[in-house]
Amino acid sequence: MARSVSFVLSLTLVASLSAACTTLVASYAPVFDTALNKLSEDSARLTAAARAGGPERSYMSQEAVVYYATTYNVLDRLTERARLTRGGVACPTNASLTSFEAAVPDKFQLPQDYTDLDCREFQLYAVRFFVVQMDYAHETGGTLNRAEAQALGGSLQTAILGAIETFLASKPPS
Repeated sequence: MARSVSFVLSLTLVASLSAACTTLVASYAPVFDTALNKLSEDSARLTAAARAGGPERSYMSQEAVVYYATTYNVLDRLTERARLTRGGVACPTNASLTSFEAAVPDKFQLPQDYTDLDCREFQLYAVRFFVVQMDYAHETGGTLNRAEAQALGGSLQTAILGAIETFLASKPPS
């Protein structure tokens, strides 16, 4: 009898630990992959056109207005989805997000629980920071000059790639 109780307790413990482990890292969701790849394409298109002297150079152009509105909307939706499916382990680099907030405090704000963000959420806030940086430079001068489009577009693409890689890390092997 004691042996069967011990066995049942062991099974219960293993099941509990397994359930806890499944929430440590959020599972893969293809929506993040798709949305981030599209964001990468849209960002590359905008910055290439700005470098070439197209209407996208102007902050008030329809192309720029649509790009920023769409990009912030996509990031809001992805960030909320990531928050709702947050893994149980906070990203060890979360404290560095305060430097992003300090760089552009009127345009970039962290949530109160930023120290609890998982690495997927961290990456989305990093992407948002680089979008905000490009938006700020674009708005400040009224145009995005060739050098700004090159530098800021490159940083944004690197951040998006980092986010894609982080989301892909949770993808089960095929």
